[in-house]
Amino acid sequence: MPIRVMKNLRVCSDCHVAIKYISEIKNLEIVVRDASRFHHFKDGTCSCGDYW
Repeated sequence: MPIRVMKNLRVCSDCHVAIKYISEIKNLEIVVRDASRFHHFKDGTCSCGDYW
């Protein structure tokens, strides 16, 4: 079951990096919906390809 986070602002670069590390270290799937797109973090990578 993925962790889901919804924001009304864009994800900042520091948060993006932190969530990538958390998904890798804790082996979690994290889905973040920000103001412009969905970010699916799994195994330390993001579906946006680090371009947002």
